[in-house]
Amino acid sequence: MEEWQNEIAAVLKDVTELFDGFGRELTELVEEVATGATEIFNLQWDELTEVLAEIWQELESDFEAPTPFNWDIPLSTYPTPDPAINPACVGCLNYNGSVYGGNLLVCGMHPYGCNSDTCTDWEGENDLN
Repeated sequence: MEEWQNEIAAVLKDVTELFDGFGRELTELVEEVATGATEIFNLQWDELTEVLAEIWQELESDFEAPTPFNWDIPLSTYPTPDPAINPACVGCLNYNGSVYGGNLLVCGMHPYGCNSDTCTDWEGENDLN
């Protein structure tokens, strides 16, 4: 080999060693940064979980445990007539029982109520077609 070829080979060897060294240093730096970031993240994660646990405990202490639901209550409520005032309307599906302008609307057929103990327009659940 000629001398200039030896010089180029030596330069290429030096450049290769330089890049290899740079690569090792860069790899070490990246590993250090990654390790440090992981440690910081773990510390912050631990602190975050502690804070969240404290908040959860405070929330739990503010609320009582739910009580079982009472299924005995009716799912829909209808106004019920007072047997002393409208005895003929007890159990009737036509009973309205709402107050409008201070006046009780008993039903559409007898707005002020039936005058007797029985009503010819009385309809119960079993009377429906």
